[in-house]
Amino acid sequence: MIARCSSSRERRRSRAPARCSGAALVIALVAAVAAGAAPARTGAAEIVGRVVDGDGAPVADAVVFADVLPAGVHPPSATPTAVMDQVQKQFVPHVLPVVVGTQVAFPNRDQIHHHVYSFSRTKTFELPLYKGEDAPPVLFDRVGAVKVGCNIHDWMSGVILVVPTPYFAVTDASGSFALRDLPAGTYGLVAWHERQKSGEEARLTAVASVAPAPLAIALDLAPARVAPARGGTRGYE
Repeated sequence: MIARCSSSRERRRSRAPARCSGAALVIALVAAVAAGAAPARTGAAEIVGRVVDGDGAPVADAVVFADVLPAGVHPPSATPTAVMDQVQKQFVPHVLPVVVGTQVAFPNRDQIHHHVYSFSRTKTFELPLYKGEDAPPVLFDRVGAVKVGCNIHDWMSGVILVVPTPYFAVTDASGSFALRDLPAGTYGLVAWHERQKSGEEARLTAVASVAPAPLAIALDLAPARVAPARGGTRGYE
């Protein structure tokens, strides 16, 4: 069963606490194990669940992350690194979530030049024509979405989602996700996808435990855009 979010008028009449925001979000706590969600390991607190679209179809490459932590929980201090590769004229992975403060490397595994860039407000950068691993890593020091492209191959696209905590997961082909090895407690979560119609974040609250009740999250997504034709090498192959 999937329960739809109540409106603010209904919440005022019933005096019930707000459970979520964003008209496009549908949330439920499901008693049975969500399809594809991994079982909890002994002693490890987790949050598990599944993301679907408005028709109930699984949504891959959605990011579910914690932005509100339980009282007394502090993320480990570290200097994180991550990689967005370039393989067969594609960014791999297409969606890369990283915690704020992460250095991201953009190695080029192809035997041709790439020219990686972003004009996003969250992070603007440019890595001119290069092969191999010569390009310096890029520091992502602000929270938000960063669209990445190649100035030589117009069809290449990727997204780096910079999130405020290291507690995040990406949904697989079945829409399943698992945030593992969490300190037990109640978390504020955000579910994000690059094709979300609404400008509002899809928000919910979940309890991390050894045997968590799986979440079901439905997002209202716009149709996928048609990718540019693969061609146009501009002489740099």
